[in-house]
Amino acid sequence: MPTSEHWQIPWIVDLIARERPASVLDLGAGYGKYGVMTREYAAPSRLDAVDANPPRYPVYDHVYLGDLRQLDQLLPADAPRYDLALFVDAIEHLEKAEAWKLLDTLTRRARRVLVATPWGFRPQEVPGQPYETHRSGWYPWEFASRFRVRAWSVFPGHFTKYLRLPRLWQVVVLLEARQG
Repeated sequence: MPTSEHWQIPWIVDLIARERPASVLDLGAGYGKYGVMTREYAAPSRLDAVDANPPRYPVYDHVYLGDLRQLDQLLPADAPRYDLALFVDAIEHLEKAEAWKLLDTLTRRARRVLVATPWGFRPQEVPGQPYETHRSGWYPWEFASRFRVRAWSVFPGHFTKYLRLPRLWQVVVLLEARQG
């Protein structure tokens, strides 16, 4: 099971801790490490996950298995409107049109959405795991064209070996639907 880079964890957990959501939906939960940290630093009363595969860490109240693009069919009719949806290292695995559609759905299903993704397009393919292919790249200002951006951060990831300059950058955006 592929995983996220460890250097982004404090950026994401800091936003989760500041938000202190009572209910959380973790999309593309992977191992479930953000579920573990959400339990510890936000103590939600409900923590659910959606992924193509079961998360390794059993910290979720409900796990819905399937393709994120079918979110409305995966979540039961009685699922709550979540305080926060975590969309960590998952948006880049969708085509742009699919991602915008899913974000529209998420902002109806959750008060706020935390998106973490590489800066721009970063090629990736994992043999035998089609959900791990990167299909789009994202920049922080793109989200403001459709949603209300509550907070955003850009931070360096890996550094070049000899020059010690940032080589890879990461984006974290906290967004919500525009009031209409």
